[in-house]
Amino acid sequence: MDTGVKRALLAVLALGSLAGVFWVRPLPQPPEYHHFADQRTLFGIPHFMDVGSNIPFLVVGLAGFYNALAGKNLYYPAPGARAPWRVLGLSIALTAVGSASYHLAPSDATLFWDRLPMAIGFSALLGIMVLERVDRTVGGFLWMPLLIAGVLSLQYWRSRDDLRFYLLLQAWAVLLVPVILGLFPAPCSGTRWLWLAVGLYALSKLFELLDAPIYRMTRVVGGHALKHLAAAAGSWYLFVHLKQRRPL
Repeated sequence: MDTGVKRALLAVLALGSLAGVFWVRPLPQPPEYHHFADQRTLFGIPHFMDVGSNIPFLVVGLAGFYNALAGKNLYYPAPGARAPWRVLGLSIALTAVGSASYHLAPSDATLFWDRLPMAIGFSALLGIMVLERVDRTVGGFLWMPLLIAGVLSLQYWRSRDDLRFYLLLQAWAVLLVPVILGLFPAPCSGTRWLWLAVGLYALSKLFELLDAPIYRMTRVVGGHALKHLAAAAGSWYLFVHLKQRRPL
């Protein structure tokens, strides 16, 4: 398939889904979302497992940020790609802070600060994929507006109680990244680590959906804590890719 056709297909998927959101009814935040299965208080910390399982995000994010900031012999297929990689690492570290704070006292107010660094991370990852794989010029222009759009999607939810645009951003990260990996040739080695990251993130969403059944089955851990661990592992492999990749 011609590269121009691939780019046009990607644009149709992105812009078509964006247009489709306006035909969907507003999606308010369900109040029951805050009722997680594992309600135990351990060592004086409420919801201990859901809070403590965020520590890997902090470790991965700080290591990834430092690597993108000061790492030597790193290969960047496109000029300017180092900046969104730094943003990605920092957003993952801040996810640990936001998510832990939310799980200490679940509410819509604390959920905003949980989701804000995640929205920035999704946007940074999308920008990296476009910049490094699709089109350097478009990606160099697009990655910063994507970050702004991610923040605005959450501000829209907070002001209108409507999750449509935030969920669209998540859907782009989950669906468009694999599409880009499948359609566009790799400029460097290590694509398998990106596929592993995508797979672990998909697994994390499954754990999230099975929060209560997993807790009933194990009585040790709920699916939401496992979601954190799987997503942190997926984030780790993004930076394994950055560290180990070499030009083809």
